[in-house]
Amino acid sequence: MSRSETGSQDALCGGISLAEIVEQHWNAVYRLLYRMSGSAHDAEDLTQETFLRAFERRDSFRPGTNMRAWLMRIASNALFDLHRRRRTARAVPLEDGQARAAPATAAPAETAELGGLLAAAIARLPETPRLVFLMRSLEELSFRDIAGAIGTTEETARWHMLQARRQLLAMLDGKL
Repeated sequence: MSRSETGSQDALCGGISLAEIVEQHWNAVYRLLYRMSGSAHDAEDLTQETFLRAFERRDSFRPGTNMRAWLMRIASNALFDLHRRRRTARAVPLEDGQARAAPATAAPAETAELGGLLAAAIARLPETPRLVFLMRSLEELSFRDIAGAIGTTEETARWHMLQARRQLLAMLDGKL
C-alpha cells in the first residue's frame, strides 16, 4: 500500500489525521469519562473505544462543527452502552464506583479537603446532570455543543446544569 493510500485511510475529518485528533482531544475525552465512570480502567477503555467509533463513523462528522463536542457525544454514548451492558449482565464492578479526587498539587490541606468534598458530591449527581456539569465546567463546552453531545435541546442542557448546581449546593451546604 502506498503512503498516499495510507494517509487517505488515516484522514478522519477535513483532512485531519486520526493521530492528530487523538493527540488534541485524548485528555479531554479521558477526563470526562474518568469523572463519569470513577474508574481509570473504564475511562481508558472507553476513551480508546471513543476514538475507534469516531474513526468508524468519520462520515457522520459535519465539517464546521465542534470536533470536541462530537467526540464527547461519542464518549457519552460509549459510557451509556457500558452501563447498559453491565445492567443486562448484572455484573458487579470490581471497584467501588466512587470518583476519586485528583491529587492536590502543592495545595493547602484545606483546599485539598474541599476538592475531595466537591469530587464526591459530583460523583453522587445523577448521570445526565453530572455529564452536563462536567462538560460545561471542565471542558468549557457551550450549551449548544452539550445539547448536541447528549442529544437534547439547549434549554434542557441548561436545565440539567441548573439541577446539578442546585444539588451540589444542597450536598455541600454547611461544608464550605
